Amino acid sequence: MSAYAAINFVNSLATAAVETAPHTATHGEKAAESGASMIEPSIIFSRHWIETTFHSVGGEHFVVVIMSVIVIISLAVFLRIATTGMLTREPSPLQNLVELIYESLEGYVLNIMGPVGQNFIVLIGSLFIYIFCCNLMGIIPGLESPTSNLNTTIAIALVTFLSIHYYGLKTQGLKYFKHFAGDIWWLAPLMIPIHIIGELARPLSLSIRLFGNIRGEDIAICILFFLGAKSFFPFFHTPMLFLACFTSLIQALVFTMLSMAYISGALPHEEHGHGDHDETGHNAPEHSHDSDAHIH
Repeated sequence: MSAYAAINFVNSLATAAVETAPHTATHGEKAAESGASMIEPSIIFSRHWIETTFHSVGGEHFVVVIMSVIVIISLAVFLRIATTGMLTREPSPLQNLVELIYESLEGYVLNIMGPVGQNFIVLIGSLFIYIFCCNLMGIIPGLESPTSNLNTTIAIALVTFLSIHYYGLKTQGLKYFKHFAGDIWWLAPLMIPIHIIGELARPLSLSIRLFGNIRGEDIAICILFFLGAKSFFPFFHTPMLFLACFTSLIQALVFTMLSMAYISGALPHEEHGHGDHDETGHNAPEHSHDSDAHIH
């Protein structure tokens, strides 16, 4: 819930209260009705047209879809502009920025997953950029963080969940399911349900953690915004906006870091250099080549 969403909510409550009052409205009721129409600041545009147009498919929740589309289109346009003329000898500042972002994400993934992480830079990098941009949308007046809605975070978590088992099956085949039974065969009836519950808990924890942090952040901004408006100090919530930028980055890092840990756990052990090698680790490069062959 961003600031404008809470304002719309208060506005709708005030309007509903006026509509249910007797037709012979007193001077105080007329003042309340006038005040209700002035609660929403002019800098915040209304989203009622979205809710009305898409009422049959869950009007209010469809706002999140619109916000997600805005993020996707904005990123696509930015990358298109930044990568225009990439083969020129003098790269543009935007191209330098994109290359810096890519190199940073590459180092981030490789430091956690090792050499095999080269195959997951696109997946993890896309998740990180998308989540980070969605988190930041809540601090822009008139927009709402898609990740402050549980539907969005569940969808992103399901991408990670499906990727874990897809790469596990792709690299290990049906042997991937052996880890569900555990190392002791006669404990399989106990271990299989435990492992299944653990696997299902992963997308649940990923989605609820991201949703709870971003929703709480937006609510805090909303509360500080109203306190500042009541005390005639309109920038009272500004420090929280800077904190929101920091927490948006942290939540994107946490989500992708856990995703990498889960995917790494689904890959064969030799892909992490834990196979048959001596104590000096001279065979590690050989294992990294095997891992690339598994993924491709």
